[in-house]
Amino acid sequence: MDLQFLMDLKELPKWNILKKEVLDLEFPFYQNHIRSRNSYQLIHVLVNEKGEPQKLRKNNDDAHSFVAFTEVQLACRIDKVFSKEEIQAGRFKPEPHNHSLKMMMLGEFIDSLKTEGLSTSVKLNPLFMEVGKGVEPLLYAEEVLFAPQYDDFTHKLLLTDAEDAKALLALNPKDQKRFGIELVFYMLSTRELPSEKEDREAFLHSKIEELAFMGSRVPLKKGSGSFLVVVLNLENELEERAFIRDYPMFDSYGDVIFVTSSLKMLTGRLEDIHYNGEKVDTIFSPLINWQQSKLLRENLGRW
Repeated sequence: MDLQFLMDLKELPKWNILKKEVLDLEFPFYQNHIRSRNSYQLIHVLVNEKGEPQKLRKNNDDAHSFVAFTEVQLACRIDKVFSKEEIQAGRFKPEPHNHSLKMMMLGEFIDSLKTEGLSTSVKLNPLFMEVGKGVEPLLYAEEVLFAPQYDDFTHKLLLTDAEDAKALLALNPKDQKRFGIELVFYMLSTRELPSEKEDREAFLHSKIEELAFMGSRVPLKKGSGSFLVVVLNLENELEERAFIRDYPMFDSYGDVIFVTSSLKMLTGRLEDIHYNGEKVDTIFSPLINWQQSKLLRENLGRW
């Protein structure tokens, strides 16, 4: 166990805690039980006596996350605490459990959490790991997912603070529904940037790590187009370019798209998606056409 991680728990942002608790990232030889990764797989959600999804943790400094399992029998693993050696060796014996579970489609479950608050997380196939004498165990998991939050003001799904989302008012939710396009937004502006150069560089590096970890763990609904839209308003082209990468998405039909402070729309490979910003039709149409063409090329490549 990383002792520095334990010491930093109170100060670390939630995503950073969760990154440390993904089992196959922490234990290279761990055998994962997750057979498929998409929004349409069925999962078993831990619920309380009212049938409502339940959060779980024992250590107060741990991320308080909702819990779900890809297989019913895995629920017994939250009834005990495992040592690091037991986890590494995969010594898990299926046992009866008394937990209440509700079967749901993963994407619908994530959508049901859209009013739970910023950085709402779900731990798939979790277990408690012993971290030290006199210290409450941490809840590790085979995967961590993030639920975008619905902002009542802009009517958009966000991964970041709604304070930066006012510009999204230009996208009418009726038009989004008319096009059937699915969008989740990650916003980054100068509002949070430190003024000192070294602090600014450290902050931006942390945000790049955050985006890389969270972006691939956000289930997206399948629409005429499905996108994680990263809006970069840093007023510095070099700093914005540092974020633009071809991040993997959780769902195979989803893509990450970047909008810069100069209003360029770029793919993760720095391809420019040309659009006319005068009306929403000439924004959404090029975006959807680009994704459909990309998927067609990928399918032809498989043949």
